[in-house]
Amino acid sequence: MSNDFDQFPLYDDLVKSGTKKMSDVWVDFMGFFYENLVSYLTSGGIIPPELTTAQRDAILNPKNGQTIYNTTLGTNQYFKAGVWTSY
Repeated sequence: MSNDFDQFPLYDDLVKSGTKKMSDVWVDFMGFFYENLVSYLTSGGIIPPELTTAQRDAILNPKNGQTIYNTTLGTNQYFKAGVWTSY
């Protein structure tokens, strides 16, 4: 049975032939990922996850700085010191 990973990475033949090592593939991937992330962040900003208040409250162990868009309240919120705060 085929799955999405059967087509990834495109380096498959190079790895099998010994031309590239998996560490090279990882370095290439991270370089590509970083370039695209920087481009995205500098051109359009970050869109936080959209959650209702009930979904937000169901988050287990939220971390300080965690950010969401609360669709119930229609505002961005962040978690700090045990409290969700709108901004």
